[in-house]
Amino acid sequence: MIRSTLSSWREYLTPITHKSTFLTTGQITPEEFVQAGDYLCHMFPTWKWNEGSSDVSYRDFLPKNKQFLVIRKVPCDKRAEQCVEVEGADVDVKDFAEDGDEGDVLEYIGSETEHIQSTSEGGTKDLPIDDIDELIQDMEIKDDYENEDAEKRNGASTLFKDIAQERYYDLYIAYSTSYRVPKMYIVGFNADGSPLTPEQMFEDISPDYRTKTATIEKLPFYKNSILSVSIHPCKHANVMKILLDKVRVVRQRRRKEQQEEQEIDGAGDWEDLQDDIDDSLRVDQYLIVFLKFITSVTPSIQHDYTMEGW
Repeated sequence: MIRSTLSSWREYLTPITHKSTFLTTGQITPEEFVQAGDYLCHMFPTWKWNEGSSDVSYRDFLPKNKQFLVIRKVPCDKRAEQCVEVEGADVDVKDFAEDGDEGDVLEYIGSETEHIQSTSEGGTKDLPIDDIDELIQDMEIKDDYENEDAEKRNGASTLFKDIAQERYYDLYIAYSTSYRVPKMYIVGFNADGSPLTPEQMFEDISPDYRTKTATIEKLPFYKNSILSVSIHPCKHANVMKILLDKVRVVRQRRRKEQQEEQEIDGAGDWEDLQDDIDDSLRVDQYLIVFLKFITSVTPSIQHDYTMEGW
């Protein structure tokens, strides 16, 4: 708990910045956090902002009804070590990061989440730019999800789930002032609704990250004492910066291919109109990518459930 206390003090003492450095550092401001949270809730309504309540410890640099994001009762039907034994992405990440931790996170992206459905409540496409999953695939990150589906189909003869394995999690995303990125907190429950102990919640953290990434701490945005496991955000900005650079490269390559096709088709006069296009990821899409790489830390929690289109 010493680490948790130090983290709380750091959050309290770090001054707030409102200058956007999203594209250069991977960090976001409180205003950009709200913008990204609004987009996440719009695209995937299972995610919601907090409700105004006397139980919430408000931070004055965020709106009272947008202190943190939450989704409740996310399924978790096996332990993280089981995922490590049977899963793993076949990915070349040598160009992603020199630091091993960022590479470890990045090579897991795509192996544990379904393709994001970019359909809003009205049934219309809400993403005017390329689908994020397609971009990640174009970064040469292979998706093992089809193999996982096949394994599930092959095991369909099993009529009853192991109830002892069934767990559920409430997931919270708050803004970290000390690292200027989102921070994930998880609170777990058994199938009967009884709360998990911190030791049990650690069973659903990837073994590689239990000691260096996960921390037991009280939810800082509630006045009541609720124990959680938080995912330390020290690497988030680096990972996001690398992904932003990769997205930019992929989009530039796609745009170049489209221009070459236009020239072949005799549409070369339109080429100059493409020069001012922004190839970067939009800041409001930040949390979607954030959730995709959080799966490397909590592989058995079914994050794809939280990102199904409505």
